[in-house]
Amino acid sequence: MADSQMPIADRLAADVFRQSYRGYHSLKPTHYKWSHLAPQSIVHLGQAVERHWSDEMLGDYLHCDSQEAAECRKRYLMSKRINAPEDSAGRLRQAVFEWIGGLAGIAEMDEATRKSLAKELARMVGNQLYLAAQAREDLMELSQKLTDEEEPPADTPKRGNAPDAQGPWGPQWKD
Repeated sequence: MADSQMPIADRLAADVFRQSYRGYHSLKPTHYKWSHLAPQSIVHLGQAVERHWSDEMLGDYLHCDSQEAAECRKRYLMSKRINAPEDSAGRLRQAVFEWIGGLAGIAEMDEATRKSLAKELARMVGNQLYLAAQAREDLMELSQKLTDEEEPPADTPKRGNAPDAQGPWGPQWKD
């Protein structure tokens, strides 16, 4: 992980409290809620997971009801799984995997729910692209990793109308 990337604790806080990474990054230096309270809540969530706290106990620490505490715990655990891979392609794959995991019964979902899920996926992907941009990763290389495409061997004919194009592709000229 590159030094310029957003720290994992900040990513967890943004995900738990449904904030984009870009939004969290811009709010943290100027807002007490994001610079002190959110990171403190992430510590409490980590302890809750480690020590198997009840939702009620976690809710006391987070100053919310037990249902919201349970939802925060779920988002915390999902964010930990999404941010576990070291590379952007791995994190993007994990984000899609986690998102798909929440799609049981998608055929029965109403349009508003589907739009909400699409917005959530877009935020997850956007967050990982933000991290890739912070690390100055090459997006073409990232795209290649995500599509599992490999560079063709050096002796493979090239496609298209390039000056060095060979083989059956493109216009064929007779001499």
